[in-house]
Amino acid sequence: MTANGPAESSIEALKFRAILQSAVATIITIDAGGHIQTVNPAAEKMFGYAADELIGRNINMLMPEPYRSQHDTYIAKYLATGRRQIIGIGREVAGLRKDGTTFPMHLSVGEFTIGGARYFTGTIVDLSAQRAAEQRFEREQALFRAIFESLPDPLVICDPAGAVRLVNPSFTRVFGYTEPEVLGESIAGLFEDTESWTSFLDVGTTAKQSDAKPHTARFRRKSGELFPAETIGGAIVGSSGSALGRLVLIHDATAERQQEAILLQAQRMEAVGQLTGGVAHDFNNLLTVILGNLELLEPRLKEEMSQSLASEAREAAEMGARLTDRLLTFARRQRLEMQSLNLNEFVLGLTELLRRTIGAPIDLSTALAPDLWPTTADPAQVESAVLNLVLNARDAMPDGGRLVIETFNATLDAADVTSAPDMGPGDYVVLSVADTGHGMSPEVRARAFEPFFTTKGAGRGSGLGLATIYGFARQSGGNVTIYSEIGKGTTVNLYLPRAGRRTGAEAPSPKPAVDAGRGETVLVVEDDERVRRLTVLRLKELGYRLLEADHGAAALAVLAETPDIDIVFTDLVMPGGISGFDLARQLRERYPTTRVILTSGYSAELLDQAEVAKLDLKVLRKPYRQSELARAFRAALAERPRGAGSAP
Repeated sequence: MTANGPAESSIEALKFRAILQSAVATIITIDAGGHIQTVNPAAEKMFGYAADELIGRNINMLMPEPYRSQHDTYIAKYLATGRRQIIGIGREVAGLRKDGTTFPMHLSVGEFTIGGARYFTGTIVDLSAQRAAEQRFEREQALFRAIFESLPDPLVICDPAGAVRLVNPSFTRVFGYTEPEVLGESIAGLFEDTESWTSFLDVGTTAKQSDAKPHTARFRRKSGELFPAETIGGAIVGSSGSALGRLVLIHDATAERQQEAILLQAQRMEAVGQLTGGVAHDFNNLLTVILGNLELLEPRLKEEMSQSLASEAREAAEMGARLTDRLLTFARRQRLEMQSLNLNEFVLGLTELLRRTIGAPIDLSTALAPDLWPTTADPAQVESAVLNLVLNARDAMPDGGRLVIETFNATLDAADVTSAPDMGPGDYVVLSVADTGHGMSPEVRARAFEPFFTTKGAGRGSGLGLATIYGFARQSGGNVTIYSEIGKGTTVNLYLPRAGRRTGAEAPSPKPAVDAGRGETVLVVEDDERVRRLTVLRLKELGYRLLEADHGAAALAVLAETPDIDIVFTDLVMPGGISGFDLARQLRERYPTTRVILTSGYSAELLDQAEVAKLDLKVLRKPYRQSELARAFRAALAERPRGAGSAP
């Protein structure tokens, strides 16, 4: 030993102690028997014991089971065999604190010998914070994966250059690409064109998600189909502020656009219906004048030629009346005679007529559901609908083909009736007419229900067939749909509501005898002067005494002066704020014995049958024949209270 030996040893010992005391990691030394020899302050802090509580104690006091009972066996086996399990290797184990809590830790064990005695030094790192961070990361990963995979909209994650790095399952469903097909490809290729991609970038895909703005764009599916979408994108920014990539969320707006188009179409059809109904109302007034004058004129004509001309004019006017009926059906302002029907029986009854109508080159067959529900509909309108659809199908197959008339039950939910805003979910009976004809283009299909729209040549169609079916179906509480493609034929489905219960065919009630008037007083209330003048003339011919008024307020003034009026014959729609219903309500209060007959060319208001029944009204629709007018008046007078009326 040199002269400086003891001093140097003392310095080395101080260095060793300083290192041990200042070490961040826990350092514990044990002997071959497992007894603790030294601990540093980090060990005291980690396990919660003071040094004097540890020195001389077995190291297994710092271990939970099963490590505690197995530790001494590990040392003995190593000393006997030299086989290492942890010494010089390091592993993750569990530690036990003084307060009884356990924690994950990493233990590395080294070995040294002093004076022939073997010692082991354990270096321990507490993994609690790391494990907590890992658990948080796993939870965040699981949450991200759950959101990522369950999102109904496509989500694309790409790198800063725009190359796709990750897509969710909805991406495959919407775009048709599998993930391998797009990985590494530029996201710009999903857009309709470069301009759309550039426009998308301009609205904030480089901003943070919180600052990103929605953008409307068109994308291209794998099939080549373009579709509209609402999309939003933002930069993925790391903790250092550097851009890690882009996140793009894409919402396929096809369904929304279709719904908007359906709503706009419904609004357009409603507007056209209102216009059509108004025109038909005015036209009915003209026809009422024409037919009425002709009926009064014909008996007075002596010359055969004059009678023939008058008869042809009357027939033409009656054809015009039928035309307005079809217009009113489209406008849903036609009065329907609703009955419980079995469509199977109805179709079978028409089949032979249809075969003769369509001709030999077309193969007509039926597929009728055996358990078909009854429906509630107007039989005449159903027959007209079937004939129109079959004739349209025949015209679509000039060289022959197949025509199938099918019936089936359908239960629709709220999603099924979105294309018909006025149609509710529930049970429907469907009458389907399908052909193998030339089909319709999307442009033609979109306008198929418009009145006077037709693709047939001049003189081959009025364009009212499908329009009439549309109006009848919607007014009946149902709907009509068309499925058609060029070269693939057309299928038209007529949905009618299921009847509450099956009822037998009711025999028509006998018509009251047509009888002339007996001098009863009638007040005619009509704002159209020509119609009013003709009505007065027709009623005089029937033997009634007439008074006139051109609006509701004038009618009330007449009634105030002449309260013993037997019948008020009033138009339903009049100027001045008093409708036929309003007038009827006041008459019921002031003149309960006076009968009221309503008449109108367009009768949307008459659909409120509860109001008609409440006011005990008779309704006569324009244009009407002289016999119908006479019958309605006699029926109304027959229902008066006993003792009422001005005539004996």
